[in-house]
Amino acid sequence: MMIFSHQTRGAIVQVLSAISTASTETFLYKHLGELDVFSYLPAVASAPSEALKAMLAELLINNKILYKEAPVKHVFVSGVEELKRWALHDGWTVEEDRLVRLTPVAEEATGIRDKFLQDIEMSGLDGDSAIRVAVENSSKDFVADPPDFNGSTTKVRIALETVARRAAKSVAERKGGGYPEDSWGKALYFLRTAGVIEPQEEEILARVYTFISPGAHVPKGITEEEWARLARTFGLSSAYFLLRKYVAS
Repeated sequence: MMIFSHQTRGAIVQVLSAISTASTETFLYKHLGELDVFSYLPAVASAPSEALKAMLAELLINNKILYKEAPVKHVFVSGVEELKRWALHDGWTVEEDRLVRLTPVAEEATGIRDKFLQDIEMSGLDGDSAIRVAVENSSKDFVADPPDFNGSTTKVRIALETVARRAAKSVAERKGGGYPEDSWGKALYFLRTAGVIEPQEEEILARVYTFISPGAHVPKGITEEEWARLARTFGLSSAYFLLRKYVAS
């Protein structure tokens, strides 16, 4: 199953908005079979994944043809470059005039980022939106020009750590006990002794945190981009897992 982020869908709309109205309407009819589209965003936002993939491929592969239909050239070029970065974020790139899938990861393949952001908002652990901001800024760092892969990974680690610390504090308050040491290791230990997570789960979470912490070297044979994608997947998946365990406790 292909899941495209709302950022990629929004970037498609930005590119379509940069070409002539007639060309955009033709493009949407070609891929979605829609006539008299008054607003591009709802049409693209609700487009099935297969149709969106075809739209994405044409915009990225044939953008030089569509360039001729852009009244303001630099706006169109900027939009295409941003679309490329968000497509890469979702695991897609162009190779030899073909849209190809990069190694699937949990974040893009399952939509776990959006699920996590929805659940963290309802959990009561993110009243100041610090966790949401960290996750969203991680995505922005990944697709920045130039990309900040280290910053992207670091922000997911911060989100994971913040979930643990706030969950531990909340559980301690709920049980009427104290929680004086507010750190990642102490939080994880407390959550295990409080029965929120199992010993083996504590060990796995601790290993993931170490794995994505600053100073962890990029394994031989893996690019920085591939490493950041993997590290972000582990970190965000662990944060979501820990959040679900807290909610269920």
